[in-house]
Amino acid sequence: MSAYHNYIITSLDLHMVELEDFKYGGTNITAFRLVNPESDLVQQAVREWIQGETMFNRAIPFGGKSIKGANSTVNPFSISTETALMYDAALLFANALNALDRSQDIETVNLDCNSEQTWQHGNSLINYMKLVEMTGLTGKVSFDTEGFRSNFKLDIVELRKEGLTQVGTWETGTGANFSRNYTEQYTEIVESLHNKTLVVSTILNDPFLMLKEDSKVLVGNDRYEGYSVDLIYEISNILGFNYTIKLVDDDNYGSYDKKTGKWNGMIGELLEQKADLVLADLTITYEREQGVDFTMPFMNLGVTILYRKPNKKDPNLFSFMSPLSVGVWISIMTAYLAVSLILYTIARLSPFEPPSNNKSFPMESDESGLRLAHQDPLYEAIFTCTGNPVRTVATQAQFETVETTTGTFNAMNSFWFVAASLLGQGVDVLPSAFSTRMIAGLWWFFTLIMISSYTANLAAFLTVERMESPIESAEDLARQQKIKYGAVQGGSTAAFFRDSKITTYAKMWAYMEQNPNVFTKSNREGIERVLKEDGDYAFMMESTNVEYVVERKCELTQIGGLLDSKGYGIGLPPNSPYRTPITSAILQLQEGGKLHLLKEKWWKRMRGGGKCQEKPEGGAAALGWKNVGGIFLVLMVGLSLACVIALIEYMCNRRKIRNRYSAVMRGARNRSLGSGSQEIEEEILSNGFEKMSLPGPDLAAHGTVSLSRCNTNPTTLSRGSQHSLPNVGFSNSCAVPAAPNGFVIPNPCTPTHYVHYHHQEQCPHYSKRMN
Repeated sequence: MSAYHNYIITSLDLHMVELEDFKYGGTNITAFRLVNPESDLVQQAVREWIQGETMFNRAIPFGGKSIKGANSTVNPFSISTETALMYDAALLFANALNALDRSQDIETVNLDCNSEQTWQHGNSLINYMKLVEMTGLTGKVSFDTEGFRSNFKLDIVELRKEGLTQVGTWETGTGANFSRNYTEQYTEIVESLHNKTLVVSTILNDPFLMLKEDSKVLVGNDRYEGYSVDLIYEISNILGFNYTIKLVDDDNYGSYDKKTGKWNGMIGELLEQKADLVLADLTITYEREQGVDFTMPFMNLGVTILYRKPNKKDPNLFSFMSPLSVGVWISIMTAYLAVSLILYTIARLSPFEPPSNNKSFPMESDESGLRLAHQDPLYEAIFTCTGNPVRTVATQAQFETVETTTGTFNAMNSFWFVAASLLGQGVDVLPSAFSTRMIAGLWWFFTLIMISSYTANLAAFLTVERMESPIESAEDLARQQKIKYGAVQGGSTAAFFRDSKITTYAKMWAYMEQNPNVFTKSNREGIERVLKEDGDYAFMMESTNVEYVVERKCELTQIGGLLDSKGYGIGLPPNSPYRTPITSAILQLQEGGKLHLLKEKWWKRMRGGGKCQEKPEGGAAALGWKNVGGIFLVLMVGLSLACVIALIEYMCNRRKIRNRYSAVMRGARNRSLGSGSQEIEEEILSNGFEKMSLPGPDLAAHGTVSLSRCNTNPTTLSRGSQHSLPNVGFSNSCAVPAAPNGFVIPNPCTPTHYVHYHHQEQCPHYSKRMN
C-alpha cells in the first residue's frame, strides 16, 4: 500500500481496528462511522459502563480499552456500532414505555411465545417508539412512519498520522459535507512528503540527465548530473522529501500501444507504480494526459527544424546598391528625369527666369603683358568691291574671356543641376524665379531624405555577412523535394505532424509516411544524420534540444521559428496527491528565476556550452575588395566611357571645322592666293583657323581682300589698301592683320587680291575692354 492507493471502508466499525501499520504509508483510507468516540455522551456512557463492570469485577463486554497504547489508533472510549445501537435501542424502548405509562395504565400479562396472542399495549408502544426523538450514542434517533430510522448522520473519517480524523459528515437529504479546507489538505500532503523517499524515473538525454565524467566510482544519485538532477534537487529542498533516480528499463519516453492497451517507457512505469514521478524532457500531450497526471510545465518549447548551417554568402560586387531595392532605384531615376524636364520647362516658361544669353568680353592680361584686341566688326563678313565676303582668322595671342551668364537653365544645365543636387555637390547655376526655386527646394529635401536613408543602411550591407540557405521555414521544406526531412519515430514530434490539420504539416507527414527511411530511433541519430548528409537532410525535434545542439555543434543551426507550442512537465500517477505541492514548488522556482538560471547553466556553460557564440569584434570590420570593388568598377567604366565620349567629340568637332571652311579654301584656291597660298591652306586644314601660325607674335587676323585694281606704287600701297576697302566707316579697320612691312602683295600684281597686315598697335579698335 502506497500513497497512490485509495480505499473506502464500508464497515462502520473501522474505529475499532488498529491501523498503526498503515498510518505512515500515505494510503488514503476513508470510512464512515456512526459512533463518535470523542462525543461527550459516548465518553460518559463508556466511563460509567467501565466503572460498573469494574466494580463487579466483570470483563468489559465491548472492544474498548481502558488505557490507550502509546501509538494505538483506537480511542479508549471506542465502542462497536452494534453495542451503541443496542444501547440506544434499550434507551428508546425505555423512553417510549415511560411515555406510554404516563398516558394510560399498563398491565403486564404472561404470553406464550408460540401462541398468536399479542400484548394489548404492543401497538401503542410501537407507535410511541416511532414518535419519540432522542439523542443517543449513535446520534439523533428518530423513525419514519414505516419504522425505519431517518435523519441520521454519519461521520466521514480518514486515516492520518495521529489516527482516524473526522473530515466531514454525511446526512440524508444533503449528502456529504467536508469540513476540511484546501490549506489544511495541502499542508497534510506536504507533511506527508517529509522524509519520504520518492522514486524518480528518467532517461539519459543531454542536458537533462547525463552520467558524470569522474574517475571515481560513483553510486546512487551521485552518478548523474544535468538539468533534471538540479531541478529535482531544488524541488526536494522546498518540499522536504528524499529521492532516488532510476533509469527507465526500456529506454522509452512512453507511448500507448492500441493493440495491447498498455503504455511503455516512463509512462508505463508510473502506471505500474514502479516510480513515484517522471522527470525528463517528457512532453505534455493529450494522449499522455489521459494516462497519467502532469504538473505545470517547467519549460516551454515547440517543434522546430535542425539543419546544416548555410555557407556564408560572398559580398556582392555591387553591394553598395543593396541599401535600396531595384524598385527604389528605378523610382529615383524616374524622379531625376521628371524633375530635370520639369525644371527646364518651368525655366523656359517663367517670365522671372532670364533667358539664356552668354556674353564674352576679352580682357587684357596684365600678368602676361600681352595686349589683346577686341574682335573686329569685320570678322563676320568683309565685303570687297566685288561683294565677296572675307573671313578673318584668330591669332596666337593669349587672352582671357570673362563670360556673364544669365538664365542658363537650358536642357543640359537642368539635368546637370538636378544630378549635382542628388549627389550632394554644388553648381554655378542657381534658379532665379520662385517657381524654379520651389522645385529646387523640394528636390533638395527629397535628396536629403534619400541620401540619409541610403547612408544609414549602407554600413550594414557592406559589413554584415549574409547567409545563403536553401530553406528558411517549414513551408520552404514542404515545397521542395531535394532535401529530406524526418523526426523520431513514435515520438511527440511525429505525433504532432500526424495529428495536425494544417495543410503544410499534413503534407509533410504524408511525405514522411511515404518515405519511412526519414525516421530515426532517437534525437542523437537524427543529429548525426544531419551532419553526415551535409545539407540533404533536415531533422525536426523540440526546440530545447535544438538550442542545446547548436551551442556545441557549430555546423548546425535552427531554421525558422516554432511550429507549435507545448511544454515539459513532471509526470505523476493518476490522482497523485503530490501533484499540487510539486506544481507549487515549480511555480516558486519560476518566479525566483531559478529555472532560467538552470537553463543558462546547462545550455550555455556546462559541457561545452557557448562554443559557437559569435564574439563581437572591438571595432568595425575592415572592408575588403569584395565589399567595395563595385565602386572602383563603376569609376573605371565611367572614366573609360568619358574618354570615348571625348574622342567622339574631338572627331565630330574636327569634322565640323573641316566642313565649315572647306568652301573658303575652295574659293581661295580658285583666286590663286600666290606662292604661299598652298602652305597656308595646308596649315588651315591641318590645324584650323583658330590655331593657324602666322608671322609675328601679336597677329590679330588674316584674310584676303579682293581689289578692283592693283596698285604697285610702294609709296601709295597703304592708301591703296585702305581706299580699296568699302567706304562704309571701316577705313581704319584692322580686320586684316598687318605684317611688319604693312602689305604683302603677290608679284606680279594682279587686280585679283592681295594680303594686308596690320599690327595690333595700329588697330583703332584696340582697347583693354570693349563694352
